[in-house]
Amino acid sequence: MFNEARNNLILAMNDPSNVLYSDDFVVIIADQFPKSKHHYLVMPKEDLLDVRSLKKDHIPKLIYMEFKGLEYVMYKTGLMAQDLQVGYHAFTSMNRLHLHVLSKDFCGSDMKFNHQWNSFNTEFFIPTHKIISELQTMGRIVLPPNKKFLHQPLHCNKCDYFVNDIKVLKFHLKLFHNLPPNN
Repeated sequence: MFNEARNNLILAMNDPSNVLYSDDFVVIIADQFPKSKHHYLVMPKEDLLDVRSLKKDHIPKLIYMEFKGLEYVMYKTGLMAQDLQVGYHAFTSMNRLHLHVLSKDFCGSDMKFNHQWNSFNTEFFIPTHKIISELQTMGRIVLPPNKKFLHQPLHCNKCDYFVNDIKVLKFHLKLFHNLPPNN
């Protein structure tokens, strides 16, 4: 059975009311389910399904996507590049390659479950430079063999604290790292 929800990103990027930035190559929208205070998606206008679709000749496009995403989010938020997490999920439930550019606070209104934290704070989240390196050296992306990273203990992104509950991790972040509580 065809799952129409998988095409929601394509619909969103083609709806002018969602578009924050657009040029001949990319579209930037706000993530509809933000996991951080600032969470944006950069999508190519070229029809690329996901990271498995990438070939060596896509490297300039990946560089451009990251450049435009960082440029837009830094201008919009006043954050510096080191305050942002940038990359791709190894596996995605949505059709269309999309680059996440999000603040490292992870206190967005939709950061509610352990697997969501782990999707941005484990090897499940692949930085652009790693993808480019693998395309240059092997001609393809090496993905984790499964989604096991989503189900491991949560590791604080600010220190060596581990816990098994997202609510406890959020409390830790607020108490020890002065991060705002979840919206």
